[in-house]
Amino acid sequence: MSVHELIKTIQNNRDLHKQVSTIMEKKDAPPQYAHLEQPLPAPIQCYLEDQGIQLYIHQAEVLEKARAGSDVALVTSTASGKTLAFLLPVFEKLLYEPHSTALFIYPMKALSYDQLKEMLHMEKETGTDLKTAVYDGDTPKSARKAIRDKSRIILSNPHALHWYLAWHRLWSRFFRNLQYIIVDEAHWYRGIFGTNVAFLLRRLRRILEYYGSDPQFIISSATMADPQEHAKSLTGKEFDLVNKDGSSRGRKTYLFWDTSVNPKRSQHLQTADLTAACVQYGLQTLCFSVSRKIAELIASWANTLTDGAEIVPYRSGYLPEERRKLEKKFKEREIAGISSTNALELGVNIGGLDAVVIGGYPGTISSFHQRAGRAGRSTRESIVIQALYDNPLDTYLLANPHYLFKEPSEQAVISLGNEQIMTNHVLCASEELPLSKEDQKWFGPEYEKVVSRLIGERFIKPHPGSTSSQLSSPPSESTKHYSYNGKGSCFHVSLSDIDGDTFRLVSQGQVLEELSRQQAFSEAYPGAVFLHRAEPFKVVSFDEDSKTIELNPYNNKEMYTTPLKETEIRIEEVFESRKEKNHQLYFGTVNVSEQVYGYILRSFSKTVAKNILEKPLTLQYRTESVWVSFNKLQRGGMDGGFHAVEHLLISVAPLLAMCDRWDLGGVYSSSSKELFLYDGFPGGIGISRRLFQHYKALAEKALEVVSRCSCETGCPKCVMSPKCGSNNEPLSKSSAETILKILI
Repeated sequence: MSVHELIKTIQNNRDLHKQVSTIMEKKDAPPQYAHLEQPLPAPIQCYLEDQGIQLYIHQAEVLEKARAGSDVALVTSTASGKTLAFLLPVFEKLLYEPHSTALFIYPMKALSYDQLKEMLHMEKETGTDLKTAVYDGDTPKSARKAIRDKSRIILSNPHALHWYLAWHRLWSRFFRNLQYIIVDEAHWYRGIFGTNVAFLLRRLRRILEYYGSDPQFIISSATMADPQEHAKSLTGKEFDLVNKDGSSRGRKTYLFWDTSVNPKRSQHLQTADLTAACVQYGLQTLCFSVSRKIAELIASWANTLTDGAEIVPYRSGYLPEERRKLEKKFKEREIAGISSTNALELGVNIGGLDAVVIGGYPGTISSFHQRAGRAGRSTRESIVIQALYDNPLDTYLLANPHYLFKEPSEQAVISLGNEQIMTNHVLCASEELPLSKEDQKWFGPEYEKVVSRLIGERFIKPHPGSTSSQLSSPPSESTKHYSYNGKGSCFHVSLSDIDGDTFRLVSQGQVLEELSRQQAFSEAYPGAVFLHRAEPFKVVSFDEDSKTIELNPYNNKEMYTTPLKETEIRIEEVFESRKEKNHQLYFGTVNVSEQVYGYILRSFSKTVAKNILEKPLTLQYRTESVWVSFNKLQRGGMDGGFHAVEHLLISVAPLLAMCDRWDLGGVYSSSSKELFLYDGFPGGIGISRRLFQHYKALAEKALEVVSRCSCETGCPKCVMSPKCGSNNEPLSKSSAETILKILI
């Protein structure tokens, strides 16, 4: 059976055809090959010939730029041969220089082990003895010393490196000879994680300088607005760009599915239907879901429709062995389909898929193309079905599907000015090597202020015997170097969060998984229904002191909960302001207090009950915000309009910044007539700053969504939000349009 037959069936069915809003097709494209000015070493050239490989133009360009000594940013489509593009210069260098080494950094363990297979194959076929190995938390302790002492290529991930840098002297042989650092899937490094990784790479470069090495970087990424700027933010270095893709591709059909046409069946059930339909037509299918809970449910629902063909859930949180087993079975086509979170968005090799179903727009153009690229990883015909849900961002794309193919990708946001994250990494750096004034080049202009504060708080102490320039310090300090006043700082600093707190979810004495503080407050408050491995649990206790959440099995799979929240905000400092005709726009820091005071118990068809917590959960943090003052607006009774505008602006923010709408919070103060959008993380991660710079465009896109919606008073496709802490009350669609016109 084929993609063509599936599309024909949909088009010939009167009810299904109504839900197809757009069908677009990308034709197949022939490869574009290149010839090298200088031939590769004989073992590598023989390997390429034996494998029947001709170099694409982008692979050759990366090699030539690397040979010239440049740091290279490679941006081409999924399955375009990026791995070979950076393996060629690495293998060439390691063949010519017998002591040289290379470090490959991947954002997830699974990707490291997947890429290891390809490298070992190339190592074997070229007859080189590089002892390529993965070094991370899963590496047996008995094997670690041999890898550090003998391996010339090591694959790892940021979390592992973060822990190992304090023991850099054990890596002295490898670091002293390091010629290349490869950072794959660089678009993944944005927001909190990206900012932490940027400081981690600066710590790594600082240690490498100590050992006398300054390796070249090759950074590989999916499409984004300014990959060179992103690469510079990550590493602090300047990059040459390679973005002309020479790889071949098969014909691909994009089908946009409007779930709102069939209100009797939920959008997630429709996603399960589409996944099952693809599988029934003999297409090996990967479905991307909006959350861990929904990924589990879609697999369960779809399996009831496939006549025995197996569809399994896949997400982070599963044990590594379990994930690798699923990946292997899927690649060998023992499994017909997978329902996944974004965990499979990265380039783990799961074979050439026939179909991808995307349940809800993933939030960024880059993620959309990354997910779509998992289909058709050979020259075979493939299909991508984008199911669009009832929210403003999906509504915008329903009317503007060409936006995904004509507009440039969003800019990945990294905030090197986040003082809390910088402080964490300065503290880690002080444990790795004594700090000096010269280290400002790694950490930026706020470095000395951060160090002085850490000295005053006795987190770092004088380090005798220095001869270099003195740091700013209290007058009583006369020494010139400072080091960590303790042990194991890296273990207290999380790369995925800011405060590093994790809460354990425990049921009947067994730890199910761990959540960050913000996840715990939003998903696992007392009374919440929490899904683990497709099984529902109910939260029975929440202990902030021990960071332990107790759950009991819950026997109703149709029920779920959403939190009720109240938010208070206080302006601390204004960094920038801009006067417009009818309003004033500001960017600065605010203090946010978010309180979860209750929750709503729902089924997939109705609200069941509203519950108030005995003891509210409160998060307080300082962050960055963009806000509008409507001090000239005299009309009263517009709180519902401002509330609706808050929802709209947050919902379309991913069109301008590479973020998720869950990364932003919002609140309207009726007393001061100010509307705030704020980064939902302590210290801010750069989203608000970008929205301040593009606020008019943000308002224009929000107005387009609300004015195009056919509803009369407001609906989930325009002004309602699934993350609303006040149950979407009050809301006014007409007032929202009036306010947005003022902003434009």
